[in-house]
Amino acid sequence: MRGEFAFAVKAIIIKDGKFLVLKRSKSEMDSSYINKYQCWDLPGGSVKYCETAIHALLREIEEETGLNISVKKIISVYDAIRTNVHLVIITYVCTYLSGSVRLSSEHEAFYWLGIEEMQIKKLPDWMINNFKKAYNEIYSQD
Repeated sequence: MRGEFAFAVKAIIIKDGKFLVLKRSKSEMDSSYINKYQCWDLPGGSVKYCETAIHALLREIEEETGLNISVKKIISVYDAIRTNVHLVIITYVCTYLSGSVRLSSEHEAFYWLGIEEMQIKKLPDWMINNFKKAYNEIYSQD
């Protein structure tokens, strides 16, 4: 059996020690192939054919948030394998440069959260763990 293959990029964006977390819109959740039940999201999306991962990340961040960022490094690579689709997701640690958040129709809300606030909002463990790892990567270099 042959299914679909897709490649996506996501960003953990850090600004003043806080992380950008997006809340997915109902229509975005309903149309999802991978995770219909998780409302929390990182900005990012699909890499187009002949597009580099970094170019796709910068394009998706602009489309979904309107922010300008600096890409620092890869923090994780994840294979989401379902019945008819295999999605590879590369997540990058990024720092905020400029701009105000302007959401696309894919998301209905955004938050800049510290680690403690993430637990109050009940973010998934994988997301909190990636945020902690990203924080250590950025701030342990000082």
